[in-house]
Amino acid sequence: MKSPAEERLSLQPAPRRKLSETVAQQLMEAFSDLSPGDKVPSERVLMRDLGVGRSTVREALNGLAVLGVVEIRHGQGAFIPEKGAEIAKSDGADSQHAALTAALERGVTREFIEARLLVEVTVAGLAAERRTDDDLRQMEAALTQQESSLSDEDIDAVLGVATSFNVLLADAAHNEVLAGMIQSFVALMKERGPKLYALPGFGDWDLKEHTGIYEAVRDQDAERAKTLMREHILQLAERYREAGAG
Repeated sequence: MKSPAEERLSLQPAPRRKLSETVAQQLMEAFSDLSPGDKVPSERVLMRDLGVGRSTVREALNGLAVLGVVEIRHGQGAFIPEKGAEIAKSDGADSQHAALTAALERGVTREFIEARLLVEVTVAGLAAERRTDDDLRQMEAALTQQESSLSDEDIDAVLGVATSFNVLLADAAHNEVLAGMIQSFVALMKERGPKLYALPGFGDWDLKEHTGIYEAVRDQDAERAKTLMREHILQLAERYREAGAG
């Protein structure tokens, strides 16, 4: 039972800041002293000086690139653009933190979409070529569950059902490495899912998309399955932008 003081305070769990946010904030403060055209230290140097892994450094730099603090030139490194240092020096800690968090999310989403295009389009084609009757039954059951879950208020349960289709599609491709890669995508799908499902009609749209891909796999039409998956992921990118996460 809560004490009267606890009732009045109504405290909520404090959000845990991601390591990439902390690193990005530290880099932004450091880059504010650089001049336009200056080259940012290499990823290896940043990893050493900050004591973090390459993925954290890359996520932080991608977020800063979205904000305009740095410009990433593939094969050359990161540089400070004309107004990069000026942006890094901008006032307002709260607004700056909010902008940085959003930029990091957009940066990761952009890379996530790129990875999904490379992997899931191939998975859809292989699934159409290799699926078994048992694979089809499992995907049919997943689609039925997805339709039933649309009225569920538990977003975690909805996302669990929706992402199971992606996993089962990868299983139907009968390639353990690709299936493992799709499994690794699921966490990001679920992390970004609530914003997508907040969009009007998204759940119905997602079910319709999955159904179309399933039908192409059922008909063993690999080219149609790949085309539908590619279009699905590209439209997802638009939906992420609409939700403010892409």
